Amino acid sequence: MQIRFHGVRGSIPTADLRSWRYGGNTACVEVETPAGHRIIIDGGTGLRRLGRTLSQGGVYAPIHSTILISHYHWDHIQGLPFFPPLYDPRNRFEFFGLIPEGGIAMEAALQGQMVRPYFPVDLSILKAARSFQGVQPGSSVAIHDATLEAVRLNHPQGCLGFRIETERGVVVYASDNEPGDPAGDAAIRRLAREADILIYDAQYSPAILDERRGWGHSSWQEGVRVAREAGAKTLLLFHHDPDAEDSRVDAYARLARKDWSDTWAAAEGLRIHCRRPERPVVESALPRMAPRVDTQLPIRLRGRRADGSLLEMEGTIANLTLKGGYIVAPEIPDPDSEVEITLARADGGHPMAGQVVRMAEDVESGHPGFGVVFSQEEQALRPPGVPDPPL
Repeated sequence: MQIRFHGVRGSIPTADLRSWRYGGNTACVEVETPAGHRIIIDGGTGLRRLGRTLSQGGVYAPIHSTILISHYHWDHIQGLPFFPPLYDPRNRFEFFGLIPEGGIAMEAALQGQMVRPYFPVDLSILKAARSFQGVQPGSSVAIHDATLEAVRLNHPQGCLGFRIETERGVVVYASDNEPGDPAGDAAIRRLAREADILIYDAQYSPAILDERRGWGHSSWQEGVRVAREAGAKTLLLFHHDPDAEDSRVDAYARLARKDWSDTWAAAEGLRIHCRRPERPVVESALPRMAPRVDTQLPIRLRGRRADGSLLEMEGTIANLTLKGGYIVAPEIPDPDSEVEITLARADGGHPMAGQVVRMAEDVESGHPGFGVVFSQEEQALRPPGVPDPPL
């Protein structure tokens, strides 16, 4: 069972250098079941990214997939008109989702964003075969080799949380949920019971959440509580605020990891393997976004291991950009931790602070490899006089 993230932002897409590492596309998560069936959760602008992946090279086999719609706010459906497979008559998509308020049909709710004068064409131009089925909270639906369970989340105009259960693992998607409703809090813990992967709304810090009660979102702190009380294994912080730059999301992940060690901040390009009874494996994180130059610069590195112990070692910068580098060394520091890098030259050089953002084995040497983004570059991208929001 594999989980791939194509859009992780909330509310509105962003195109900002300060959020390039986690990505600016809105909600879209792809789940591939053990039998190979594709389940797409939400159709935010990340759906366009998924469509480009599926049609890479211009030739692909006919697609039969399931699309789950948690609710009908724009950041969860805006990518649908820009998903190329929907225009191919060879393809077939089965939609399951929240029953809209006011007796509106599911198809009509999705069509609403494409009516005149808001969009040049309507749903009729989408040639793929489509079916639509509303999902009642508390119900279960068989989807090929997976079982789908849904509960109502606490969000304006309603929202569904989903549990996808297969023989190789369980993934729970609980975006757009505000804590504080006793029935809803209990339902989401039942949904997340002993899940391998819990994808949870962490748009706000606890302080900002207190200021924005009624907006329908949550915090990293509540995500930790749900993971602990439900016995979930791996927590993915999701639905990042459009104003949260990468350093802010980094900080949320670090704070959450102090209380729940297996915590990651979701990013475009992140992939996870579920192989019960083993723990989930994060195969790769943040995508490489900048042109890079191959080099072989010897360095010394100071950081910390995942257990908190001090890590000092020598390594090599194998390729370099203006924003960071890919380092080959004997060990990998704690994910998302801060490190200091010094060029291994006679005078020692000036240490460069950075953030560990990616783990991937060096293909040539077979040694551990990891990406580092230099902190000075991140700070330079912030406009002068802009304060940090409260943690």
